[in-house]
Amino acid sequence: MVALALALSLWQGAPTLTASVDRDHVAVGDEVVLTIRATSRSVDPLQVSLGPTTGFEVVGRSEQTEVSSIGVTSRTTTLEIRLRAIRPGKWPLGPVRARQGAQQLQTGALDVSVSSAAATATVAALSPRVKRVLERAPPPSKPGSAALTVLTSADTVYVGEQVDVVTAAWFPRDLRSQLRRAPTLQPPTAEGVWSYPQPVPPGIAASRKVRGTWYDLFVLHQVVFPLVPGPLRISKASLRYSVPVALQFFSQEERFTLESNQLTLAVVALPAAGKPADFSGAVGRGLSIGRTIAPPAGRAGEALNVDVAVSGRGNVALWPTPPLVWPAGLRAYTDRVDDQLEPSQGLLGGTKTFRNLAVPDSAGVLLLPAINYSFFDLDAHAYRVARVPAATITVAPAPEAATARALPPPLMSPRPAIALRIGAAVPAWMWVILILLPPTAAAASTIARRRRHPRAALPPADPSGADRRLQAALRALVPDVDRLSGPALAAALRAAGVDAAIAARVAQAREAYLASRYGPGADGRSVAEVARELDELTAALGATSRRGPRRATAAALALLLMALPLHSQTSPEDLYRSGSLRAATEAFARRTHAEPEIGAHWYNLGAAYYRVGAEGRASAAWLRAARLAPRASSVRRARALLPPPDDESERRAWAAPFTPEELALAALICWVVGWSFVIAGGGRFRRARVVATLGPALVLGLGAAALHRWYVRPLAVMADAGVMRLSPYGRAPEVAPVEAGAVVRPIRADGGWRLVQGPDGRAGWVPADALAMVTE
Repeated sequence: MVALALALSLWQGAPTLTASVDRDHVAVGDEVVLTIRATSRSVDPLQVSLGPTTGFEVVGRSEQTEVSSIGVTSRTTTLEIRLRAIRPGKWPLGPVRARQGAQQLQTGALDVSVSSAAATATVAALSPRVKRVLERAPPPSKPGSAALTVLTSADTVYVGEQVDVVTAAWFPRDLRSQLRRAPTLQPPTAEGVWSYPQPVPPGIAASRKVRGTWYDLFVLHQVVFPLVPGPLRISKASLRYSVPVALQFFSQEERFTLESNQLTLAVVALPAAGKPADFSGAVGRGLSIGRTIAPPAGRAGEALNVDVAVSGRGNVALWPTPPLVWPAGLRAYTDRVDDQLEPSQGLLGGTKTFRNLAVPDSAGVLLLPAINYSFFDLDAHAYRVARVPAATITVAPAPEAATARALPPPLMSPRPAIALRIGAAVPAWMWVILILLPPTAAAASTIARRRRHPRAALPPADPSGADRRLQAALRALVPDVDRLSGPALAAALRAAGVDAAIAARVAQAREAYLASRYGPGADGRSVAEVARELDELTAALGATSRRGPRRATAAALALLLMALPLHSQTSPEDLYRSGSLRAATEAFARRTHAEPEIGAHWYNLGAAYYRVGAEGRASAAWLRAARLAPRASSVRRARALLPPPDDESERRAWAAPFTPEELALAALICWVVGWSFVIAGGGRFRRARVVATLGPALVLGLGAAALHRWYVRPLAVMADAGVMRLSPYGRAPEVAPVEAGAVVRPIRADGGWRLVQGPDGRAGWVPADALAMVTE
């Protein structure tokens, strides 16, 4: 039932709080470790406070936060406090209290027995600050009676400044000798402060003679740090003791309770004048900061310990995290925060160490920027800045044998596809002309042919008209045809590209026409037969002359391909092969921005991403490469290293074996050839060729349009595993988790967030830097 209740409370977001000690029997001088563990699903801040630690002094503090995403997402904060026993007796530790929003939790006190068996145990003496405070303690106003007084080290302090609260109990020696048990002294309390109970000598702290009566002084010491400006009220302390009414051992006792005075301090806010822009609330005296890197040099993929320590006097627990900036190519993770208290001359202080793990992605020299830590110096009453100079880390390449992952295929040479070059070089208006020009030319040719050859026209009876038409066709091929005849005319026609048989027939028909017109006729044919042959030869010469546009079209396409400019190449392959993967990644990325149409650039970028561990970004780059170079074997083998995590992602990441530009170019070629057959005209055989070319042109054109529409849709790959949220806000409710490498559909952007459709069809917001974009 306890486990069920704990699980139910965790599921509903209610925090859980536990406290434990490593041992409950120690000697004076020994240390006890108090472990406080708070677990919660809520993102609201969780405040943990510890009650009085009478009989112990705090010597160390360590805090660590862990986030678990297995099953139900939870956040666990573990606080370890090291305490040293200073007084014999049985002392309670706690209770421990936690507050999260409107919910409050509290654990019971933990009893620890402290014995005086350690002969070498020592206790702390009163600090100079406490002695100065006690010198201001007023003597008892009524001689022979006990008295209780609460004193502070100052009446006006800054926010975050140390205040010593000293409770002094005066006991006449005669009265103290009558007590059968030690009196109970309850220290004062205050709201809105961070409190540290301090060790004092056990028993009598001092003795004074007042008006002829000796008094023994018992002291309690607390150190508080105000957290908010305004009046700070310190409650009254109480003293309880019992005095026997008679000398007999079993006689009754008379109980007495004394209350001290109540104090109010003035807490002043930190001044606004001179406050640095990056000030985050650090207050202290003489703060300094240092950075330690261990080991000083590392290897790609191996973790380094980067510790930043803030030292000085003040409230160590409340010093904020320094503003750390990590260079590109270095992944940093917060490990834990350790507090080491070191009081000096009554002032609390010590060292707060922020421990981080840094993992370099690739070989090279990494520059860690300088650290500026702004704080308010209580000695100078002004803002100061503690600085750490910049540092460098030399990162060696990771040994290839140490990685268990398969390496991607070798880098590809930048070879832009011919269809992509044409698509990028030819403007849109020229594509329109190339598409509309063939059918326009075919229509014009058909109209002209119909005008020259009416369907109902009979063969001309006058051979002179047929001769004039033949002469016009001949002049289109041989400009000086009027001066040629016989074999000379046949040779000129063959030089102009006319078939030899047609050229010979033209020369013979021309001779026959001249003989029939100006002589008796050589072959005995009638005038109508000669005219009919002249018209047939005219038609044959017209078809021959129409081959010129087709040849010109082919020549124009060839010249267009030859005239296309080749892109210049800037190779970062040497950086990749030498192990400087971070620099290689940046160089390949610049290539993709300059020449996004070359698939080899995207493949090489994906290979560099894969080598540095950014598998989601590698998958996105290789998908772009597959769309630009679909038949490259290196791209296919590389994509097999990172298969999509689900079926929907695999469908969205589909790439065709041809590019849209290749399909469009093939459709255009078929289109031009088909309309050339239409222009040529002819019989059944040519009509079959028209159908065989224009039909595939339409199919290829539609396929190119559909594939282009599929490719231009927004697409992205999750670079890291994440969570889709209901709104673009880090604390918004979760919609669904998304795996690394999942392919999502971006919908719209809002600041640093993007609304995406996940593989399961649900939509949610993810950080923009968690996406590797394929198409915007």
